[in-house]
Amino acid sequence: MKLSPNEIQQELEKVRTNNYTQYIKSVKLKDVRGFRDESVQFKSPVTALVGTNGGGKSTILGAAALAYKNVKPRQFFPKAFMGDESMTDWSIEIELVDKKVAKDRTYTRTARFTRSQWRRDDFRERHVEYVEILRTVPAGEISRFKTFLAGNVEDFETLPLSEDTIKYATAVLDKNISHYKIVKKKSNTSVRMYVGATNDDIGYSQFHFGAGEASVIETIDRIEQSPVNSLILIEEVENGLHPVAVRLFVQYLQNAAKRKRLQIIFTTHSQEAVNELPPESVWAAINKRTWNGKLSIESLRAITGEVVNTRVIYVEDEFAKSWVENALGRYGEGLAATTKVFHAGGYPNLVKVSQFHNENQMLTIPSVALVDGDIYDPEKDPQLPQHAMFLGEGYPGAIVFDYIYNHRHELISVLRQRCYLSQFGEDRILKAIEGVRNSACNHHVYFSELSERLDFVSAVFIRAGMIDVFNERNPDFWVAPIDFVRQQIERAIGAE
Repeated sequence: MKLSPNEIQQELEKVRTNNYTQYIKSVKLKDVRGFRDESVQFKSPVTALVGTNGGGKSTILGAAALAYKNVKPRQFFPKAFMGDESMTDWSIEIELVDKKVAKDRTYTRTARFTRSQWRRDDFRERHVEYVEILRTVPAGEISRFKTFLAGNVEDFETLPLSEDTIKYATAVLDKNISHYKIVKKKSNTSVRMYVGATNDDIGYSQFHFGAGEASVIETIDRIEQSPVNSLILIEEVENGLHPVAVRLFVQYLQNAAKRKRLQIIFTTHSQEAVNELPPESVWAAINKRTWNGKLSIESLRAITGEVVNTRVIYVEDEFAKSWVENALGRYGEGLAATTKVFHAGGYPNLVKVSQFHNENQMLTIPSVALVDGDIYDPEKDPQLPQHAMFLGEGYPGAIVFDYIYNHRHELISVLRQRCYLSQFGEDRILKAIEGVRNSACNHHVYFSELSERLDFVSAVFIRAGMIDVFNERNPDFWVAPIDFVRQQIERAIGAE
């Protein structure tokens, strides 16, 4: 069910080349619920919207829904008779792919709220499946289920679930649902309820389902019944689910998007959901501002002041986070105890996040950004703001691995110890390191590839051990970054 890294890259390429019959490429919100002029580009067929409560996730989700005229705007943007006067200035510009409108290019449409109604001239239709938050409310508390509390059995029909619904819901729930069925009202098939069965065939209705069980089965069934090329919108994908089920469910969404050429957008507060996606698939909405990148839930809390530290460092990814934390502990002379490191996505996203952090008048904690040096060019040096600097002159993972490879013979005994590889002989470890280098694989998978070649020993241990060895042997590398962190933060504190 889980897509391989190569398959994920193929899906990103399909979006980049507009290889869809219909697709929302981007939305730009102008004066909508506090968004002044913010854009979100949907670079992946599965997009997660993360952020703080009230940050704007559901607004972006609703903006995407407005791209198609068969969706009623009031479902996402109702207007009260008082208090909503600002809606008169709302505007949502949407960039679209639609092969029936333009074969070789994208085009734009603008939804405007004028004269107390939405104007969406020349908008097209598309099947949109909106999976609302209500799905996790117990069935006994939802009005549409009242028809199943009393009635005539003859007015309903009982049908088996589709093979795909059974297959994928069973995988997510780790529970066989092959005997589950769906009950529909003959006069209105949108009125439906699921019925289950225990292992010994004792039946029970959806009134007795767990919230997560009902949510997974209904959502997967609705997705599997949706036509090819549909738009799927899901509120708070993790609701009612165990963290393991969240990861499996996001894997399912990626799988479904590939199989059925779907575009899926969901909101979430779950780090487990974010971890399953590439950086291109994650957008953060904080205080009506948007950023693309794998911004962690923990870093969101830091930006908004929920995590209290003396100082904050933003880096691009989890590897850079571990690398910097190790160096602070080794050479920081007390910095590690008072500094928190967060990964905030790639350049320029982490620079924007750090700037937003420093401009937030509610926060007195200064921050700096340490940017991966892969874009560093001494002749065309990108202009970084005062609070940011480059961390080396290449990808962090490649810097560490290349050093290890170039000094592998002299380091092999200490690597065997630090990476917890004592079950392997030195020749086996050397051969694995050389094999990874010779395979010319992507630097992002160096350590997982090494893990695979060493009988799947923990890649986390390998990565941590190699980081530790690199940092121990390269104190000069960290002089400038640590001085920069200390000086920038002292300057910020002195300016208060």
